[in-house]
Amino acid sequence: MKRALVLGGGGAKGAAHVGVIRALEEKGFVPDLIVGVSIGALVGAAYSILADSSSLWEITLRIHRKAARWLSLRKSVANTHSSIFSAIACAYVNTFREVLPSRRYFRILRKHLRGYRFSDTKIPFMCTSTIMNSAELFIHNEGSIYEALRASMAIPGLFKPEEKGGLTLADGGILNNLPVSVVREANSTFVVAVDLSSSSKVTSFSTSNSILEVMDEYKADAVLQREIADADIVISPVMTRNIDLLDFSSCIDVMNESYEETLKCDLKGVTL
Repeated sequence: MKRALVLGGGGAKGAAHVGVIRALEEKGFVPDLIVGVSIGALVGAAYSILADSSSLWEITLRIHRKAARWLSLRKSVANTHSSIFSAIACAYVNTFREVLPSRRYFRILRKHLRGYRFSDTKIPFMCTSTIMNSAELFIHNEGSIYEALRASMAIPGLFKPEEKGGLTLADGGILNNLPVSVVREANSTFVVAVDLSSSSKVTSFSTSNSILEVMDEYKADAVLQREIADADIVISPVMTRNIDLLDFSSCIDVMNESYEETLKCDLKGVTL
């Protein structure tokens, strides 16, 4: 039996992956293959290199404590100056294709992961990004892990897309935020997927943007439900707090909560 772990995207909620992995390992589940997208790609890469949930947990804590001062975009800032912030962000994106300086934001990744290649992992690892030129999924499974993560985590409008062999690559979650089908195509026979998608929905159509948002949500949900149906076990950590995409201030709490919650889950068959 070839067991796979699929880690979905979810921005700052990705800290939940660390808690889930720790609980799964304690229950006897160690994957033969890890596939991640966006923040799930980052956690998956680290776990594939370490192959130890306790080390992953401790390293995540240390990095969070060092980076917390500058890593988050606080909700209060955006809310207090919402109209000004939005206008500046829109102008910036129109001009430079990104709001955040990628080099600074990915500094920690560069420091810890730049020297690693996919061939260096203790657990086989893959991650996905979106080919913007053709709206197709790109599967990263060789070469530099750091460069692959840059592509998989390149959220449109926030980070500049990555260029690779004439292709423009951005966040893998644009097309598929829980790529169970990727591990099935890699002949995995038992799949545990961790879904961090939000359950919030737009309930009114006050603007044309809200209509487009609902259309996008339904399209994304259709893909998500297809992928969920293809997994053997799906873990969806319940978030007890509202977490913005890039607000990592609750990282440690999210890790602890997802760990405790996963320990309580009925994971029949997970240790087979």
